[in-house]
Amino acid sequence: MTRLYLPLLRDPLVDPFARTIRYLRVSVTDRCNYRCSYCMPEALEDQMVFSPRSAVLTFEEIERVVTVFARLGVRKVRLTGGEPTIRKGIVDLVKKVANIGGIEQVVMTTNGHLLAELAQPLRDAGLSSINVSLDTLDAERFRRVTGRGDVTRVLAGIDAAVAAGLRVKTNAVAIEEINGDELAALCTDAWARGAEPRFIEHMPMSDGALYDAGRGISSAAIRRALEAAFGALVPAEAARDGGPARYWDVAGRRVGIISAMTEHFCDDCNRLRLTATGDLHACLGHDDATSLRDILRTGGSDDDLVRAISASVSGKRAGHVFAEKPPTKHMIGMGG
Repeated sequence: MTRLYLPLLRDPLVDPFARTIRYLRVSVTDRCNYRCSYCMPEALEDQMVFSPRSAVLTFEEIERVVTVFARLGVRKVRLTGGEPTIRKGIVDLVKKVANIGGIEQVVMTTNGHLLAELAQPLRDAGLSSINVSLDTLDAERFRRVTGRGDVTRVLAGIDAAVAAGLRVKTNAVAIEEINGDELAALCTDAWARGAEPRFIEHMPMSDGALYDAGRGISSAAIRRALEAAFGALVPAEAARDGGPARYWDVAGRRVGIISAMTEHFCDDCNRLRLTATGDLHACLGHDDATSLRDILRTGGSDDDLVRAISASVSGKRAGHVFAEKPPTKHMIGMGG
C-alpha cells in the first residue's frame, strides 16, 4: 500500500514553545540489579511488571531510531535503564550509537555496580561521559538504600571510569534520612576521585507511591549546606552541557544540582525519552507516549518515524505538574 504524506511545515524537533530537541535519552532495559528505596524498593517488586524481552527494542531497532533522530538534529544520546550495564552486549550498543553520523556525545547513567570491569571497554567503544548513582558513602546505609548494593564496588567503578578517561559525574538523590548529613562529604569524595558531584531533588514518580515531600532536600537547602561547608557558591552558567543540572563553582571546584521540584528547568528543556519498549515520552512528568516500536515492527518507514516523533514533540507541554498530578510511570522504566 502506497502512503502519501503532506510535507512537514516546521522543524519536527521544535516544540510549541520554541524549544529545540537536541538530546535523546534511551532506556535499554527496565530491569535493574538494585532495588533503591526511591525508585523500586523490594516491597513493591511484586507490583512491578517487567517487559518481556521480546517487547524490548533490539540494538538494531535502537540504532535505526537514533539514526533518524540524528538526521533531525539530535546530537547527544544518553543510555539509561533500569540499569544499562546489565543489558547483554551494552558495549556493542555504545559502539553502534557512537558511529551514527551526527551523534557527538554518547553518555550513560549507571549504578556503577559493574563499572570497574566495563569502564575501559565502554570508553574504547565511544562513550565520553558517565553518571554514577552514589547516594551515600556509608556502607550499611548504602546497602539499606539500594536493597543489595555494595558501595565499595561502586567507588571502584568510579575510579576505573576516571582512569579510563571518562568524564565522571556522581548523582545523589537528596533525601534527608539517606544523605542529609553527607552532602559535603559526597562532594569532597567526588572531587578527590576526579569526579563532579551532583545532587537531584526527589521526584514523585510511580503516582507518588514512593514520595514524601518532607523527605526531600530542596535545591536551596543543598546550596546552604554546601556554602556552610565550602564557602560561597558562584553560578557557572557556562557549564550547562545540554542537561538539566545547574552548576556552581566553589573554591575552584564544581557541583551540580538538578532542581526538578523547587526550581524547575522546563523553560529550556531540550530532551525526549525513549523507553526500552519503544515508547517516546516528551516529558518525564507526564504519562502520555508515542509508540515507535509499533512503527518499527509493522514495516513503517523512516518518514513514519519522523511523523510520529514530530507529533510527540508537537504535544510537548510547557512543563511538568509533579506537585498536582505525579505520573504513574516508574522511574526504573525511564532512567530519570
